[in-house]
Amino acid sequence: MVDAGGLFRRTAPIPEAELAEREAKARLIAEATRAGGVDAMMPARGDFAFGRAFVESLYDAHALPYVVSNVECTTPLPFPAVREFTKGGAKVQVYGLASPELRLEGCTVRDPGEVLARLPVDDTVVVVLADLGKMPEDDVARRSPAIDLLVRTDAAETLATPRGLPNGGLALSNGARGKLLGVIELVLTPGATRWADAGAAAARADDVDAASRKLTELEERLARAADDKERIRLGRQVDFWTKKHTTAKAALDAATAASGPAHHAKNRLVGLGDEIGEDAPTKAKVDALKATLTGAQSAPAAAPAAATGKGPYVGSAACVGCHVAEARQWSSTAHARAYTSLVAEDRQFDRDCYTCHVTGAFDKAGPTDPRALGGLEHVGCESCHGAGREHAAAPANAHLVRSPPTPQCVLCHDSRQDGGRFDEASYRPKVAH
Repeated sequence: MVDAGGLFRRTAPIPEAELAEREAKARLIAEATRAGGVDAMMPARGDFAFGRAFVESLYDAHALPYVVSNVECTTPLPFPAVREFTKGGAKVQVYGLASPELRLEGCTVRDPGEVLARLPVDDTVVVVLADLGKMPEDDVARRSPAIDLLVRTDAAETLATPRGLPNGGLALSNGARGKLLGVIELVLTPGATRWADAGAAAARADDVDAASRKLTELEERLARAADDKERIRLGRQVDFWTKKHTTAKAALDAATAASGPAHHAKNRLVGLGDEIGEDAPTKAKVDALKATLTGAQSAPAAAPAAATGKGPYVGSAACVGCHVAEARQWSSTAHARAYTSLVAEDRQFDRDCYTCHVTGAFDKAGPTDPRALGGLEHVGCESCHGAGREHAAAPANAHLVRSPPTPQCVLCHDSRQDGGRFDEASYRPKVAH
């Protein structure tokens, strides 16, 4: 079992007010990961947001099998540059490639594409755990022909069928939310220098078809756009999906054009839902941590400006008097129950969760502490239409956003937090009023 990092945090930096809670979570995750039998793992940028000393303390405390291959420091990192083991009679080497965007004091990150360029192509299965940032994985593969499997930590895309790499290897990703476990079965063929997945061609054809359908839809909407702002927004989406279509077509061409002997891979993604069951010792520790966090959060916190009547937010209750039909429609949506879903899971004080289940948390003038929401529970009217105090005081003079733009939606429906399920064309009608 391997993990490409980002277990403890995806982004940096960490606000001081959140540090203690996030460190407690990281310690539990580290302990559970090691108990799960992981063979190799890499600390990514988000993990190093806790600081090098904290990452190294977890490494020492839990004997984490970290591997980092392209970071050179004045005081060397204690992690090896490669981990080797045998699985099913095959020799496996695991390397960890850190992002060029990683910033560690006294350290230099070498170009990921150069580090493995001289590895020989032989019968060793070379697995790369990669936090590449903006560097395309294809660039690394072209310069490193020995790479067999490349596992991305920073890819929001979920690949049920591995994507072919230019060097004949495979790119793997189980998405960004940690709710899927990738399981891949490998069959080695003597003399082969590339990998094949039986479902690759069909999966890539589906990707091309999906991108084509989306482009057709967007182009039709663009032709009907009523104003320049809408045309610009749709034009950007067309550009995005055009690139996605081009990438999918290239992957399809590669999957259908390859010939010669190949190693074979069979990949599947296992959902870690209730049907999997719980590991009793780990669940007990999770429940204990949740109880600890809930207890720690029970202390009073300073009320947000909304609760004192001084901030820009007024809460959804203030909207009902004038917008009766709209409020009725909103009350029928999942947005109106967003905070309740957190309470049901005992996660209402979890700083990783609450911001997308309340109103105004992305605004410094909104709630900044899950203990003090000031009546802004749930994804209320102002989450989409903007802070409403001025409008409530003078409706004719202060106008809100009538139709929320897509960037407002993807603050939370960002592929990472919603598992990539967000489709604007189908989601927006559910909340439109």
